[in-house]
Amino acid sequence: SKPMAGEGRPSRLPLLWFGAAIVLVAIRIYATHIEPNALQVREVTIASPKIDTSFTLLHLSDIQSAAIGAYETRVFERIRALNPDLIVHTGDLLQPVAPASYHSEMPKLAELFRTLSPRLGMYMVQGDATGPLLHLKPAQTGGIAFLRNEEAVIQAEGIDIRLYGLTLRSSTSRTWARHGIMTWLQESPDSLHIVMGHRPDYILKFNDLPIDLCLAGHTHGGQIRIPFWGPLVTFSNIPRKWARGFHAVGTTWLNVSAGIGAEHAGGLPSIRVNCPPEMTLIHFLPE
Repeated sequence: SKPMAGEGRPSRLPLLWFGAAIVLVAIRIYATHIEPNALQVREVTIASPKIDTSFTLLHLSDIQSAAIGAYETRVFERIRALNPDLIVHTGDLLQPVAPASYHSEMPKLAELFRTLSPRLGMYMVQGDATGPLLHLKPAQTGGIAFLRNEEAVIQAEGIDIRLYGLTLRSSTSRTWARHGIMTWLQESPDSLHIVMGHRPDYILKFNDLPIDLCLAGHTHGGQIRIPFWGPLVTFSNIPRKWARGFHAVGTTWLNVSAGIGAEHAGGLPSIRVNCPPEMTLIHFLPE
């Protein structure tokens, strides 16, 4: 007798399911073990008539480590190799996942910061996951100082910088932030003015002010970015195209860092797709 139609032919369905499983496993490995460790360094240049000597500013953000380890050690090795003149961090140093804690991890991170010696100093602002670190002194953080709605005056030969650090509330409540910044700008109109805040939302009220550079983090660049679409989420009110990178916004420049670490709320592993971790080296040149 003749076999019925389809009888004796191997089904392709198991092979398709097996292939799909392999692809999903590969994506999982890439998203949680490869790209989150593929640190990038972006470089941009700003020419300014307000300085007579060139210098470099390294913008870090969202180290946000679940536990300090080999990755963070490599990050700081890269920072030392870049040898920047000024280092700023726009919030979220740690986000410990048990059994790690702020108490166990901050001393390790402080030791890494102590290996850095930028000639113009190191400064940071409060982030969402700052936790109990906000009131630590530079001696406890490895030399990096918190700015809380206050400025650091940074002067060297040919360089006069006014660096203003916003609190988390001020980087979110845009009207509140603008009030303090207006007074600050009037006090030193000829200085190079740099503002740093954790959330980039403040730029929506600052884009008409004579600020030379605004810095922010928080968005992580979205962590997962879809080609031709961009980040799935940004947790910010800024346009999605500003959620990562260097942009001209009104009369100022804005750099939003995709960050060094990743979100770990609820014990999440580091996840990044089409959005590698980064830090930005900004070259300031006399105009």
